[in-house]
Amino acid sequence: MQLTEKFFTGKRDIKADTVLEHCKIINVNTKEILNADIAIQSGYIVGIGDVSGLRDTSTRIIDVNNNYVSPGLLDGHVHFESSMVTLSRFAGKALEHGTTGIVIDPHEIANVLGRRGIELVMEEAKSLALNIFVAVSSCVPATPFETSGASLNAADVQALMDNEIVVGLGEVMDFPAVLSGDASKLAMIQATRERRLVVDGHAPGLSELDLWGYMAAGISSDHESLVYEEALEKLRLGMKLMLREGSAAKSLENFLPRLLEEGVSLENVFFVTDDKHPEDLLAGYMDSIVRKAIALGLDPLDAISMCTVNTARHYRIDHLVGSISIGRRADLVILDDLEGFSILSVIAGGALIEAQTPVFNYPDYVFDTIRYREIKPQDLQIIYAPNSCVSVNAIKVFPDRIFTEKENAKLVIDESGILLPDTNRDILTTAVIERHGKNGNIGLGFINGFGLKSGAFAQSIGHDSHNVVVTGTDHADMALAANTIKEGKGGIVLVKDSEVLDSLSLPFAGLLSPDPVEDVALGLDRLHGRIKEMGCTLPAPFITHSFIALPVIPKLRLTDMGLFDVERFEMIEVIIGTKK
Repeated sequence: MQLTEKFFTGKRDIKADTVLEHCKIINVNTKEILNADIAIQSGYIVGIGDVSGLRDTSTRIIDVNNNYVSPGLLDGHVHFESSMVTLSRFAGKALEHGTTGIVIDPHEIANVLGRRGIELVMEEAKSLALNIFVAVSSCVPATPFETSGASLNAADVQALMDNEIVVGLGEVMDFPAVLSGDASKLAMIQATRERRLVVDGHAPGLSELDLWGYMAAGISSDHESLVYEEALEKLRLGMKLMLREGSAAKSLENFLPRLLEEGVSLENVFFVTDDKHPEDLLAGYMDSIVRKAIALGLDPLDAISMCTVNTARHYRIDHLVGSISIGRRADLVILDDLEGFSILSVIAGGALIEAQTPVFNYPDYVFDTIRYREIKPQDLQIIYAPNSCVSVNAIKVFPDRIFTEKENAKLVIDESGILLPDTNRDILTTAVIERHGKNGNIGLGFINGFGLKSGAFAQSIGHDSHNVVVTGTDHADMALAANTIKEGKGGIVLVKDSEVLDSLSLPFAGLLSPDPVEDVALGLDRLHGRIKEMGCTLPAPFITHSFIALPVIPKLRLTDMGLFDVERFEMIEVIIGTKK
């Protein structure tokens, strides 16, 4: 992958090594369909129209047969780690679905492996056919109320900024730090703006004075609006609106029809996924968002523009990608149906995409990131006054939502002083175990909404610091699940009646598998079936579970340090009425 401009000395230097004949070009510059040929040299577009003068005997001719040719699609914000596969595996599937460029914020890897993790990702990115742009992670860790495997300071961020594939600063999740004038956070933003790169935002629920202050610091986009009115306010104030349609959170149906109904300009709106689980990546990627947007009433040319040139303009890379234009990379998607965005073939950098086997070699250290002592059942128990009843603050989760609510629940304490879960009311015990070998913290709490009737499950994916999250009906099963995670170097584990029922291995930083997407999706599907048998009612329990520990999205979270109230931005007690 070459992400620099190709310079030609003049028209005599331009000869086509490849020509696409009989194209219906989707021109996102003028929002029209053009009947023309496309000439390509060295992976770049050098002619559009009658390109016969650019051919010679060595030119490869591809007859498109009057099918549509779209610019390659772009995902404007994704944490590829949510796919549970390596970047190379992710890239292969993205290209199959017509996505030829992605903007990644690798803060999942960064929270485990730090700066060297991001540098490794950048090295791998440059070996791939997919255009990969990086927004340097700004919040590692996301807050001081959790323990991450590594941290990035302003000096680290500035050092990473000068890599050629960097387009900006990743989502600034710690908005309280921005609003309070935190020197380190403002230094990161300043370093980004001095390089004329963009600063992406993460500001759920911010409005008026707080939003003004956040934007005035130099933050230019957001993908976390909770309701339509909030999204519209941000657009009106000059923010770029990322319409998110991922595996964990979806906004297209709630926001797009109203934007269309009210006639809001869409030039500052583009599509992102944020998170894409493996089974969803197999079913479709940005192409599925384009199809859904069209089905919701958006004109196909507008839908494609919002997945190409709008994204490229935001990140100031429209001189490289985002349109079928002279001097841009020849990243093209050939379609036999515009309304259905039905893909026939994909061209990246002037070459037809074929299935490839990743060959990138990973260093040993990425497979050694789970470092806690053996967990015992008593480590996961809250002890209080025996034979009593108390009210607790419990986390309430919902299907297909990453936002939570705070719920008060009454729980019984047995004769040994152990505060017990209550499966009849779907109140389960949950814990977050510090897994980086820093301090051995274990945060304890209760959660409602999973529907689990027996057993426990654990995973080493726990946004964003990726400590191990374990939830269950039984402390012994929870301990076994946590210890099995450690033995396997990371992954997802299901336990019932002191027996490991099933697991999915994710040894790369405890987050990713080097196996094909299909294999990981199959394993995950098997786990979904098993946990449903255990009583779980959520459609995507492992996604929901992974966000329990994220202390920057309302309202109640659990980190390795304890229960955290996001709206108050402070730790609170599990048992109501007690003090720390």
